[in-house]
Amino acid sequence: AHSDACVVNLGSERESLLKSIEESSNQQRELNDRLAHFDACVANLESEKESFARSIEELSNQKRELEECLASSDAHLQLEKEKLLKSINQEHELEERLAHSDACVVNLGSERESLLKSIEE
Repeated sequence: AHSDACVVNLGSERESLLKSIEESSNQQRELNDRLAHFDACVANLESEKESFARSIEELSNQKRELEECLASSDAHLQLEKEKLLKSINQEHELEERLAHSDACVVNLGSERESLLKSIEE
């Protein structure tokens, strides 16, 4: 009877241990699944990080190109401004010379009239 009781107890203990092993195995599987999910998330974040780094580099290159273009445009505009100012100065100079020529014509006309009067007298 005692041996039978021991066999029953051992059988019960065996079942309990098997159940614990199964639960432990299930927990281990769940932890492995969670770890795999975590590793996948880390890999995705690394991929996004690399993608962001490439985007930042591309934007930096575009910014540099735009700054160079802007500098070139500024230089071109400065040259055009200088040409325009030179043309304006030349225009003012020509206007002054024209006014002087007009004054000379008027003076010569007056002088001519004066000479004609002198000749007539």
